[in-house]
Amino acid sequence: MTSLSPESLTPDTQKPVNLEPGDICVAATYAVGEPDIRKNIGAGRVLVYTKDMKLKGALWTGETGLVIGVEYCKHSKVLFVSDITSQTVKRFSLKGELLPSFPDQQGKPFSTMEFKPNGGLVMGEHVKGERPPFLGGGEIYAFDANGKQLAHYDVDRDKGKFGFHAVTNLCLSDDGDTAIYLSETGKRVMQYNMATSCQLDDLLVFEDEDDKFTAGISKTKGGNFLISHVYGVDLYSATGELLKEFTDIPRDRGWAAVWACEDGKSFLVGNFFTGRIEKRCLTTGDLLGEISTNLVYKLSEMCEIV
Repeated sequence: MTSLSPESLTPDTQKPVNLEPGDICVAATYAVGEPDIRKNIGAGRVLVYTKDMKLKGALWTGETGLVIGVEYCKHSKVLFVSDITSQTVKRFSLKGELLPSFPDQQGKPFSTMEFKPNGGLVMGEHVKGERPPFLGGGEIYAFDANGKQLAHYDVDRDKGKFGFHAVTNLCLSDDGDTAIYLSETGKRVMQYNMATSCQLDDLLVFEDEDDKFTAGISKTKGGNFLISHVYGVDLYSATGELLKEFTDIPRDRGWAAVWACEDGKSFLVGNFFTGRIEKRCLTTGDLLGEISTNLVYKLSEMCEIV
């Protein structure tokens, strides 16, 4: 049997792939040619790995853009995939079938998303700006389990280094009412209560002289937060206290996507500049597994099928 590689999974070689418990889904747009962060688009693709980190296939959105968000809904047993460039949100069944999209969720530069316990979906607009390609309101949107828009919220943002980033990554409180979010390359981890439409105090703020910049966030089973900061990952308490620095992660620029694994014992972290994915122990930081996708400027968010 020929082993698969990201390079072998092209739009011309599409095959069915089932989603099974433990599978890891990775937003990994397909493109050819020399990587260029300024022209970062291609065929919408999600790579699917087994729980043992072996590549098993790919899902295709049928769009041309940049896939960033992937999130599995336990309530409906459906995988959601967002693309900020085509401004689409696609849905896949566990059989890997492309399902009809929800109309209310289209036409915005959504990237990050997370589900409430009742199956409702919260999504953030990746950018804020009035001119293409940075066209968006930078808001947080809430939808019910049937895809109907319930509300949208004009939230604070941290412009970061480039000025156009808005809600680039988020997670939710246990009750689903509060979004804990960040703006890529910024310094703040912000909080917004959607039940009261109120901006809350920041969870934490990196010091100006610190070389840490916000990139990704994921909540662990214990209620703590894994936060990637371009050069690595740290663990923070629910009140923003630094609990652990994972110093064994190679100090390479580009660590962004982070996912607290469903086992409560490990986490995944991905490097946007190199395409490397590592699985590490949440307690010790020990390396448990690794994937070298060689995808430069394409590797984005990750999630598990449960």
